[in-house]
Amino acid sequence: MSIQTVAVVGSGFMGSGIAQVCAQSGFHVCLIDIDEQRFARALKSIRWSVEKLVSKGVVADAVDEVLNRISTARDLGAAAEADLVIEAVFEQIALKKEVFAQLQTLCKTEAILASNTSTIPITQLALATKRPGRVIGIHFFGPVPLMKLVEIIPNPQTDEAVTHAVLDFAYALGKNPILVRQDIPGFLMNRIFGAMACEAIRLVECGAGSIEEIDQGMCDGFNMRVGPLCIADLAGLDISLNAVNVMHSLDPEYTPKAPALLERMVSEGHLGAKTGQGFYIWDENGKRHGAAF
Repeated sequence: MSIQTVAVVGSGFMGSGIAQVCAQSGFHVCLIDIDEQRFARALKSIRWSVEKLVSKGVVADAVDEVLNRISTARDLGAAAEADLVIEAVFEQIALKKEVFAQLQTLCKTEAILASNTSTIPITQLALATKRPGRVIGIHFFGPVPLMKLVEIIPNPQTDEAVTHAVLDFAYALGKNPILVRQDIPGFLMNRIFGAMACEAIRLVECGAGSIEEIDQGMCDGFNMRVGPLCIADLAGLDISLNAVNVMHSLDPEYTPKAPALLERMVSEGHLGAKTGQGFYIWDENGKRHGAAF
């Protein structure tokens, strides 16, 4: 089973990054979204990122050569002939199920239907189709062009050949895939990180430690490049809150409830680097300038 052409549904931060790494690795990719403004932002972001990587010698092809491998479309029908379709829409179960229900009627029968979900069990998405054996999770980590990790999550009915094809695809992108052997909410990494981040936030909330000292302690004591509060800011506190809420709703016994401080910050619009304030103050270039409180 060979993957030659890829379609990515959703041109946000993750979808555009996935399209970029596919194009950089020689795949022809169709980026699908209904929002023309998101397309414009995505293509601008991809060009900027590819130019940076080419200038540093990370990408060997010319910028235009990479960009010419990316086409765009506003209709899911553009995924009809793709060997692999990667759904990267907002982390909402009903929306993702709707996308999968449409894809299974539009795509060729041998196509692999994948989700970039970070929290939702793949089994739930596979149930929206009549071909669960062709459905799998491919959870990229952001920013996709820079992060090596990819979680591969088969559901219990995923064909073994599909899993092998997707693992080979991840290696072809230059990623280091890990296989998730149980289709649980949050998979492996978000289960671990979600618990760590929630506890770090609660320690700030109760005054047991400062933002900067907790993050620095995790760097110095556990060899992390940046601490969990900084990572949450970079991911977006709204995204982090949604991920915690989805995992907790699906597995309340083993995953933490969102801290009240995180809920309050999101309600006040302090979403991290993208709004200029979260746990830290950030400038418009994404540079961190000390704790916000």
